[in-house]
Parts: sequence; structure tokens; C-alpha cells
Amino acid sequence: MASNYELYNSIILNLETSLYVFNNRAKFISDIKPILERVCIGLHIEEIIGYSIAVVTVNNPKGKRQIQLLGAAFILDFYTNLVYLNNKGVY
Repeated sequence: MASNYELYNSIILNLETSLYVFNNRAKFISDIKPILERVCIGLHIEEIIGYSIAVVTVNNPKGKRQIQLLGAAFILDFYTNLVYLNNKGVY
């Protein structure tokens, strides 16, 4: 199972993804809207359980700040958490 993976609880900032992905229900602050959808990640196909608003805490020069990420996918067996960036930072 993915939860044994060393980076399972980490959040990776990624320029290459177009989707916020979280593998822990505790990261979501609203009900997860179920959906029957899958996503292809490399050679694997993962089932998206649903979408919701996720929250992450980031450190910046002024201290810690929480950011809400709309439309984050909940994928239970995903190996880590992904947040995509644009040229302005967190998108």
C-alpha cells in the first residue's frame, strides 16, 4: 500500500501536474463530492474518490499561512500529495 512510501505524508510542489492531489481525507475542509473518474499517472491508473477543498499550511517570510485549494482530488492510494504551481506560485 502507498502509505508505507516515505513521502506519503509529504506535499510536493510540481510544475508538471495540472491537478491538486491529496491522499489523506484530513486535508479536506468540506465534504468530498464523489465522482467516478480515473487519472493516468505514469504507467498507473488511479481512481479519484472525489473532489473538495483542501488546505495546506505554507511558510513564508511573514510566517505560516493556510492556503485553500479548490477542486483538489482525493486519491487514497496516491504515493504523495501534489500541489501545482504557475509562474506566480501556488495556482
